[in-house]
Amino acid sequence: MLDTSIQALINKWQKYLVLQRNYSNHTVISYNNDLKHFLEFMNYYNSEFVTINHIKTADIRLIRSWLAKRNCDNFTTSSISRGLSAVKNFYRFLEKTTQLNSHIIFSIKSPKKTKLLPKALSEDDVVISLEHIEEYGNVKWVELRNKALLVLIYASGLRISEALSITKLHLQNLEFIRIIGKGSKERIIPWLPIAKNLITQYLEILPYKLGDNEPIFRGKQGKKLQPPVFNRELIKLKHFYGLPQHLTAHSFRHSFASHLLAHGADLRSIQELLGHKSLSTTQNYTKTSIKHLEAVYTTAYPIKK
Repeated sequence: MLDTSIQALINKWQKYLVLQRNYSNHTVISYNNDLKHFLEFMNYYNSEFVTINHIKTADIRLIRSWLAKRNCDNFTTSSISRGLSAVKNFYRFLEKTTQLNSHIIFSIKSPKKTKLLPKALSEDDVVISLEHIEEYGNVKWVELRNKALLVLIYASGLRISEALSITKLHLQNLEFIRIIGKGSKERIIPWLPIAKNLITQYLEILPYKLGDNEPIFRGKQGKKLQPPVFNRELIKLKHFYGLPQHLTAHSFRHSFASHLLAHGADLRSIQELLGHKSLSTTQNYTKTSIKHLEAVYTTAYPIKK
């Protein structure tokens, strides 16, 4: 159990991540779990309850011992890197809000990740998914919600958290969706009529009244739809139709990029559509020539056909 002053500091940090850094709830929960693991290890390492002073004076041996412990516990390289990033983020917050300066943790480099290529679905698997996702809803508005959401992700390359944040205000622009993604990075994505039309049909039969600023995709009880709930619908679809094991909401974002690329889009355009900070991230898909963003999008994307 943490000291109340430490817990209060963690709560402030979480609010800062959500309100000022625009982190998704999923990321905040993951970061909180990583920090909790670090503080539990600190408690074990020091053989006494953790205090603010313990946190501020944590030395490089403690931090490296924690990373070694995660490695011995078979955490993946990606999980170890994310954990270190989470703890660094917390220490950066301490620098902003307390008297802490230049902590030793920032000298520690993350372990090198094994780069895995994004797993996309075949176009046939996407078509099967879009045609049959409506079968898993029990009531008409949920069936239409599932299809509208899946088409939106595939048609726009949105992260699931971004898609679930769409409001009625996003629908007012007839041509573009303006998205605020990771790290408060803004990007503009052309609306495809098929996605917007499905969303409009869904909203016409949605049994809940929503304000213009409320997320439009709702759960059966009227609350904002959460990613695990939608992914459970995809699991049913995957099992019944024998679709690939890597089929998730996020795989449709990867498929969006891969299929655009296969149909002639260039990497720079795909980078802008995906909201990748670095072109090297997008280069996981492959290389091709440079064209203009809107022209590529409107001529190359297979879902339009």
